[in-house]
Amino acid sequence: MNFQFGNTTWYDAVMRLPLTLLAAYFLWREWEALESARDLLRVAVHVATMLFLVLIAGFTLARRRPVRRSVGPWPRFAALAGLLLLYSLMLLPRASPDPRWDAVALGLLLFGQFFCVVTLLQLGRSLSVMPEARRLVTAGLYGRIRHPLYLAEAIATLGVLLQFRSIEALLLVVLQFCIQLWRMREEEKVLEAAFPEYGQYRSRTARLIPGVY
Repeated sequence: MNFQFGNTTWYDAVMRLPLTLLAAYFLWREWEALESARDLLRVAVHVATMLFLVLIAGFTLARRRPVRRSVGPWPRFAALAGLLLLYSLMLLPRASPDPRWDAVALGLLLFGQFFCVVTLLQLGRSLSVMPEARRLVTAGLYGRIRHPLYLAEAIATLGVLLQFRSIEALLLVVLQFCIQLWRMREEEKVLEAAFPEYGQYRSRTARLIPGVY
């Protein structure tokens, strides 16, 4: 009998826990910061950040089981590194409140979250953290961009970055974005192996920005 725990429902359920727990922890941190916020703009920034965390955790819990996974440890390392670096940004000390920076940060967060919601609604239960194939989505935003969720996350991450405004935060975001590009390539390998039609889909779409990349 060839039993592989990695192919069971229990394994898939367990793999949802780290992201959910991380989101819950940082949600609690944002709630604490919200209680000490002194102006309406900063309150709105914290609330927008909390909504972003809730969205990611909620869709992670509801996702379907994968039909194919990546091979080897490095794709999984890239996925975890991209995730942890994003959350590590929120451990840095925030810059002093500034209405101009906070207004831009809020705008980027809200736009990134709206973009994220639209993408997640189209992606549905096919959301993955690790490079995995659940279902090939080619409609809506995915009809032009292969990774709209990464683009939405990058926009929201810029909004988070502007709350910190430090060299350390900037370097962290640049490193995280480079790793996200690595994750995209790894995900495309899995999708191409799982779905024969993926090659044709890839040839007619952009990775992130139509006409640019």
